Amino acid sequence: MNADNRFMAKRNARRAQTGERGTALIEIALVFPLLLVLTVAAVDFGRAFFAKNIVEQAAREGVRMRAVTTVADSGLVRARVQNVLEPSHVTLTGLSITGPDASNQDVVTVTTEFNWIFPGVFNLFGAGFTNPTTLTGHAVMRNEG
Repeated sequence: MNADNRFMAKRNARRAQTGERGTALIEIALVFPLLLVLTVAAVDFGRAFFAKNIVEQAAREGVRMRAVTTVADSGLVRARVQNVLEPSHVTLTGLSITGPDASNQDVVTVTTEFNWIFPGVFNLFGAGFTNPTTLTGHAVMRNEG
């Protein structure tokens, strides 16, 4: 009787394996599009976050240059902003330098345009992203010059 039980156990195990042969393929087919959308979204948001951080850093560096130099040195501010943006291949589209105002503060605003790789992926979920999207960095600092 023991020999029969071992034979039946092997036969049942074989039957269970052959009945589930395509299950993994179907599961991958169902999950893969979701994983692909999440990966694309993570890459695009990562690029946008990187560009926004670079623009903010350029504004901070520009306002710092403006705060420690004289009012007539706007060319130095533009050069400093360009020096921050160039290594990361972010293009400057707008630069606003104001100040010092009545409260003795300088303001630098840096703008750039960012192009999404896959804007349609986000628009599927109602995000409404357009190409190009304007990213703005804004920094304020007390004038010391």
